[in-house]
Amino acid sequence: AEYHINSDNLAIEVVTPGQIFNEFSSGAPDVAAIRDFVKMIYDRGTPENLIKYLLLFGDGSFDNISEHENNTNYILTYQSENSIRPTQSYVTDDFFGLLDDTEGGSDGLIDIGIGRLPVTTVEEAQEIVDKITRYGNPEAMGDWRNNICFIGDDEDNNIHMRDANTLATFIDTVYPSFNVQKIFLDAYPQVSSPRGESYPEVNTAINNRINSGALIINYTGHGNERGLAHEQILSMDDIPSWKNKNRLPLFITATCEFSRFDDIDREINGEIKRKTSAGEKVILNTLGGGIGLLTTTRLVYSSPNFILNQNFYKYAFKRDSQMKPYKLGDILRLTKNVSGSGINKRNFTLLGDPALALSYPLYNIITDSINGHDIETADTLEALSRVTISGHIENLTGEIMDTFSGIVYPMVFDKPSTVTTLGNDETPVMQFMVQDNVLYKGKASVSNGNFSFSFVVPKDISYNIDYGKISYYATNSVFDANGVYKEILIGGFSTDYLSDEEGPEIELYMNNRNFVSGGITDENPKILAFISDPNGINTVGNGIGHDITAVLDDDYRNLIVLNNYYESDLNSYQSGKVEYPLSGLSEGNHIIVLKIWDILNNSAEASIEFVVTRSSGFIIEELFNYPNPFTDNTSFVFEHNQAESELNILLQVFTLSGKIIKTIETQIYSDGFRSDPIIWDGLDDHGNKIGTGIYIYRLQVRSSNDQMVVKTQKLVILR
Repeated sequence: AEYHINSDNLAIEVVTPGQIFNEFSSGAPDVAAIRDFVKMIYDRGTPENLIKYLLLFGDGSFDNISEHENNTNYILTYQSENSIRPTQSYVTDDFFGLLDDTEGGSDGLIDIGIGRLPVTTVEEAQEIVDKITRYGNPEAMGDWRNNICFIGDDEDNNIHMRDANTLATFIDTVYPSFNVQKIFLDAYPQVSSPRGESYPEVNTAINNRINSGALIINYTGHGNERGLAHEQILSMDDIPSWKNKNRLPLFITATCEFSRFDDIDREINGEIKRKTSAGEKVILNTLGGGIGLLTTTRLVYSSPNFILNQNFYKYAFKRDSQMKPYKLGDILRLTKNVSGSGINKRNFTLLGDPALALSYPLYNIITDSINGHDIETADTLEALSRVTISGHIENLTGEIMDTFSGIVYPMVFDKPSTVTTLGNDETPVMQFMVQDNVLYKGKASVSNGNFSFSFVVPKDISYNIDYGKISYYATNSVFDANGVYKEILIGGFSTDYLSDEEGPEIELYMNNRNFVSGGITDENPKILAFISDPNGINTVGNGIGHDITAVLDDDYRNLIVLNNYYESDLNSYQSGKVEYPLSGLSEGNHIIVLKIWDILNNSAEASIEFVVTRSSGFIIEELFNYPNPFTDNTSFVFEHNQAESELNILLQVFTLSGKIIKTIETQIYSDGFRSDPIIWDGLDDHGNKIGTGIYIYRLQVRSSNDQMVVKTQKLVILR
């Protein structure tokens, strides 16, 4: 409530179900009492002071009556009369928003925005409030807000992929500032096993996109309360592994029952257990997941699903009279009201805050010149030519924002290409267009609203001349902006000669620069590589063997392509880094081999070894200090398996007789598996020099989940 009062200037009233029941149903729990309360406020409203949003802060159950302690009927639900026939059964929170005198039940047009947060504990409630308040904060800004991902299921004569492609084409045409990713199942190899068919590369692509961040993840196809598609391209096990805390997408799941929030398990002895659907797990994930879901609670049909999904994008990026983005509740209300009159739309619900707006960039980025020429007269970008592009940031009235100083993230794409599906499951092949070959991805400074960046066009472009695309994202940690330029011609070959026969230089680590080959990690480490080359790095990915690739444990059949994970350093096309998250690795020894190509197709390789230990138990290894022996200063370092966590450290130095002479207490955030150095100047707790000799030191480390490990070692002082 405080968040919306302060950030949106909304008037908020917090009311408990008990208070409503006392006033509207003589103290008896009654779902109609909640609707009557909302209608009273609606009827008493004025044009200047109308109720706009209703947030149901609590889980629901199909059993509104049972008082069993495990029943999840915190906020009562409106259920259809027919609960036996799956096609006629529904649960809908729209009931609370059908408020005109002639409306009620499931009939009518929704008058307010409604959402539900399916929490059952104070801890869940606090976590989800933290998610919502963090979503719009400056630390959550990033170019992930430019990404919209469409996932299309296979089979059924390709209807799901066709529908997803239609939605993607609409966004690419009407809102071209967003970068569209298409994950269509039949475009990937299908793997058969005794457990059934699967799409491992699709699972990887979806998990990578979610961890990297997206504004919207839009799925079209089959599903249930346990996951998406019968090939389980997203399962209950995937959701807890996501670590996208500051990159939360809105999920749209045009599928059956993915978020059946009102379900419970009834056992023969009368006991009740909470049953959590996949959709609920997405929004309840404390390490990431989603900011909300426009999602389904019962069986639905593909045709009305597509109509509703299509209507959603007609309103998703609209703005009100004050040029502020529509809230999620507004978007869903308008979407449902133009999506027919059947019960199919009632099975779509918003698991999320209806007063929250999508965090897409508000301001615009404009391209001014290419190689010093006005964009109308700019030359074609040819392979191996050096390019300089300039632009500026504009406000909503078209004026340059001369107070905007920050960073712009440009991405230059090659021309669109055609993908043909593989015809798995004996379905017809289908073709669709993608534009995902990145010629350059970088960072440049924005000063007083203006920016400029340079790069060399890779040799591996498609040589036919046609239109590419420049995509922009910029932030100054207060506001952000995006933009696109699609009239840039790319193709041909430069006559300028570049002499370079050496490959890029590579520094390879796991998680951070402190890592040393042979060290320990958990089962979800991150590849981290720092790369430099005088002419730039090849990220085009035209399928001719010049991709940025990683090979895990000599498994060349499952090559990991990292083109989209390379990012140039600030104001430089000659250096940058690759970050890529691995997941679910087995315990034991592993080796990664990374291969990089420069834009002239010279290659280089680097490798690193590491040992995976499961993160369920806290482990510390390789405790040492250096230099050892030492005279004036030494640094203590240790390896552990609790990356991306807070560690509380107590380091004590003892004489051989057991007397404590130095105590160091500190707290660190460890983003990798090797600690930052803990420096000691060789003085005791009173500031006196310690004499020559052998000493014992004891390290005690407590993890964020309250596990503790103690290790001891020896050091030598020479004076």
